[in-house]
Amino acid sequence: MGRPADEFDVHFPKAGMDRSCPSGRQPARAVGEAKEYARTSWFGKNVRAFDVGVNRMRGGSRAGFSKLIDARVNGVSWVVQDLYPLVGTFDELSGGGVQLSLSGRVVRLVGVSQGVVKVMEPGDTAWTATTNNTGETPPLNITGLIYSSANNQDLFFADGINYVYYDPVANAVNTWTPTAGQLPVDSEDNAASLITTWRGRIVLSGLTKDPQNWFMSKVTDPFDWDYSPTSPSAVQAVAGNNSQLGFIGDVVTGLVPRGDDELIFGGDHTLYVMRGDPMAGGEIDLVSDVIGMAWGQAWCKDPYGTVYFMSNRTGVYAWPRGGMPTPISQEIDPLLQQVNMGENIFRLVWNDRYKGVHVFVTPAQASGASTHYFWESRVGAWWTDDFAEDDHNPTCACAFDGNRPDDRLTVIGGWDGYVRILDPDASTDDGEAINSEVWIGPFLTNVSDDTRLDELQAILAEDSGTVTWAVYVGSTAEEARASTAVVSGTWAAGRNLTSYVRRAGHAAYVRITSTNRWAMEQIRVRLATGGTPRKRGDMVR
Repeated sequence: MGRPADEFDVHFPKAGMDRSCPSGRQPARAVGEAKEYARTSWFGKNVRAFDVGVNRMRGGSRAGFSKLIDARVNGVSWVVQDLYPLVGTFDELSGGGVQLSLSGRVVRLVGVSQGVVKVMEPGDTAWTATTNNTGETPPLNITGLIYSSANNQDLFFADGINYVYYDPVANAVNTWTPTAGQLPVDSEDNAASLITTWRGRIVLSGLTKDPQNWFMSKVTDPFDWDYSPTSPSAVQAVAGNNSQLGFIGDVVTGLVPRGDDELIFGGDHTLYVMRGDPMAGGEIDLVSDVIGMAWGQAWCKDPYGTVYFMSNRTGVYAWPRGGMPTPISQEIDPLLQQVNMGENIFRLVWNDRYKGVHVFVTPAQASGASTHYFWESRVGAWWTDDFAEDDHNPTCACAFDGNRPDDRLTVIGGWDGYVRILDPDASTDDGEAINSEVWIGPFLTNVSDDTRLDELQAILAEDSGTVTWAVYVGSTAEEARASTAVVSGTWAAGRNLTSYVRRAGHAAYVRITSTNRWAMEQIRVRLATGGTPRKRGDMVR
């Protein structure tokens, strides 16, 4: 019998990576508001389904990262330990009026490197030193991660050793000295290493020798830690060991405030929620005694109150307000399960422009290669990201929310002391090429008939860079992926000439790679199967 050919259009695998399916199947599923059915991919690196530049789905390489300013936080190649966007009505550092706002709102990025606190504002070209009034040099731990939280426009730090805070009005770092009571320390004088703000209280936890305890300052007064004042009140300071609520029944690994209603305690293998103020009838409820939370800032929130977090089992969960934690990473769990929880830093950041969650996974002991992940909420698609330069891997990250449109950015601090931004116009990662890659397929029949891929014709975006395409065939999908390309070529912007392939096998893939910024509209594929002439629906694509 002859081999009748069939033509159809193939689009970018907008539904993202899926490693949970059989090797020979990449299921299609409904994505986006229009519930368009889109294919999934075995592998997609440094790519995205939604193009924010044209505000629609089409697929292509991700945007790059560029330096926020061309200066290291502390002037030397040393890990950035913390970043925090401090918002207030204090005077600008430069006085240049670059952050004009009717409310007087000023956003100042606070960075820590080598235990030294530096600050900058949009429009600055250098980091500004702060006055150190602590009597210690540096005021914070020179190594290790540091977490911080704002209260009454001051920024308070937790590094496990020191208690200091940053006063933006005086642009000074001061010793955090209580006016009443004592800041928490354990039996070996270790300080707290976890911090957040909830219901106007500073909340501390993470004492090495008292890991199940929690501590809260007086409401709106981070300097009052008196748990037994002369006149008890509903706003006084409180701690787990000094309240009826007691300890968390697990080692506390994360503190997540959600509105005034809930404070989530991530545990090593549990999740607890404090509902209501502990001095005004609040209670602590066990949500899960199986799911836990990775250490530190391994969580983020979207604008609607949904909390996303990396679990103790390396799965990523979404926890909507009023609901229960639900896994969203099943498609990439085989990849996440290979991550060493004890050797990596986990930082999650919600990216409002790209409507998704960055899951940064960075080696904790030294600069090294790593794989990160991005979840596009518009389509529920997962992709892997990596940096060609190991020093770019994020040790801390946050959303910097300036007044101007170009100052609303995702910022990351790396091993080399620089702070970088996700730049929609950048085609490289601070000068390093972005190696993007996506696999489309497999092309095969439901009964694994012999299949021949005859032709390909690609339509790339009009402003797309060139890409390299290659075809892989095999007797199975798994064999095809592991094989050597049988034919390859390049495609340029716009409609390309037809590429003649004429290669046969039981399964075939098209692989697209590039170091350029590119976007894809569609690929016309001409495909034939051996044996009885097939119907269009017989082909799995």
